[in-house]
Amino acid sequence: MQQFFERAEQIVGDRDHGSRWLVREAVLLLRNLAMEQSANPQQQVETLFAVGRRLAFARPAMSALPSAVSRVLCSTHGPETDVAVIAQKATDFLEAYDAAIKQIVEHARPVLHGNVLTCSLSHTLVEALAACRERVEQVYVLEGRPRYEGRTMAQQLALANIQVTLLTDAQAAIFLPQCQCVVVGADSLLADGTVLNKAGTALLAWAAQGYQVPLYVLCETLKISSRRWSGDPAQFAERAHLLEEKEASEVWDQPPIGVTVRNYYFDVTPANLVRAWLTERGSLTVPEIASIAHETQQAIHMLEQR
Repeated sequence: MQQFFERAEQIVGDRDHGSRWLVREAVLLLRNLAMEQSANPQQQVETLFAVGRRLAFARPAMSALPSAVSRVLCSTHGPETDVAVIAQKATDFLEAYDAAIKQIVEHARPVLHGNVLTCSLSHTLVEALAACRERVEQVYVLEGRPRYEGRTMAQQLALANIQVTLLTDAQAAIFLPQCQCVVVGADSLLADGTVLNKAGTALLAWAAQGYQVPLYVLCETLKISSRRWSGDPAQFAERAHLLEEKEASEVWDQPPIGVTVRNYYFDVTPANLVRAWLTERGSLTVPEIASIAHETQQAIHMLEQR
């Protein structure tokens, strides 16, 4: 069973893919583990939950991981104990997960037209923009330092026959006035409508508000979290882990003496900057987001207590 723990570490340590890839790989791993032939089914279930908890809670900013794992390993009655049931739930989850993208695309179609500006890498956005390529004239993509996910995003859009221009992050305000909308994904959608996404999203959102360009967030309800974010600077230290600070060397490998480098991967976009949150269930209100967050947290709590 050690290989399953090793694969879990590879998944949660990945920095090159978005939330959607991580969720799919996590659920596939759980399904493969559930389908493994074992002489000790009880021990197999224990291993499933141990691997599941590692997958679920290793990336605080990515709420889709605990949501997905808890949906596979738990039911409304409590933790699952039958590996065959878990394997089937994983299969059903993956089918529904693929269908969710198509539903999000349909709900986003009316707002995707003309010139669009986006940031980071989101496979949901790639699918949505590709489906609307006849109405989208140009997509401006911010490069996304320090790992430049925007380059991959631009490449995938170009392969979908979309006219795309890559920009440095600092050029956003230059091109915003030419755009009909800003559209981004989300790594987490908090209960009050706050969005956790690639660092730089918040600055883009504030700039969009200044230019009166609407900001739309496209994501699965799987990414809704019961967490809330306080804007109180005094509380930042206890919440900063949600933003996942990584190695400073990714930004500047050998900074001069006296220079401190910070490298948070995610930032916080307030709900009042978002025109609409577009999900597989349609455009959600903040009370609807909060209700889904409450339902999700109940399943996650079962996973934590198992």
